[in-house]
Amino acid sequence: MRIAIHIIFIAVVSLAACAVGWQRGTRFSNSNESAYDWSSNEGEETTVSGESTNNWLSVKESQKLLKKERGLPVDCCPYDVEMIEPKGGTNQEGMYVELYMEGENKQRFFEQSCRLGVEGKPCRFIDRKLYNQSRCVQRYSYTYAIIKLPDETIRHHHRVSHFTSFPSANSKWMLDYIKVRNGCSCEVLAKMKKKKKKGGKGKRESEEPH
Repeated sequence: MRIAIHIIFIAVVSLAACAVGWQRGTRFSNSNESAYDWSSNEGEETTVSGESTNNWLSVKESQKLLKKERGLPVDCCPYDVEMIEPKGGTNQEGMYVELYMEGENKQRFFEQSCRLGVEGKPCRFIDRKLYNQSRCVQRYSYTYAIIKLPDETIRHHHRVSHFTSFPSANSKWMLDYIKVRNGCSCEVLAKMKKKKKKGGKGKRESEEPH
């Protein structure tokens, strides 16, 4: 078990060292989607023709968009991939933890964030009747990270028993999970029915002339 932990530590640090040339903010699109600009100067979603993408797309318009992608998949809620170098993160207990960082050896993580102007907006390619009930939401997951061992004052709140410190028992570093963005997905909400006002019928009857 100790050998495996040593290997994990070496692999993580080595990968971080090899990736020094990467800079924070490196972004990649999950598809080319050349027909759309989801982040205009006004912060609204627009097509290259200037038409708002908040409007529902007909079958013909949807097929036109898909055709421009030349067979590539198109998401209902587009996202961008970004590599980050955070100094800290949030673990599963909601605690802020300090990440391992020494000189040029830094931990880097890939995040999938909803494209600018997409989050909270209706999803594309949705049936017209459900369009206004849909929305794009940011998703999160947890990934392994090397963190600084918590202080004694907060250690009893932490799942220290779940992980082993390394490379030795006297190390101030340990493995844990931190929260990262992990995609942009479509949610369809149930349509809320309007409640009928109680006593409405009786009130109308009382107002009728005798």
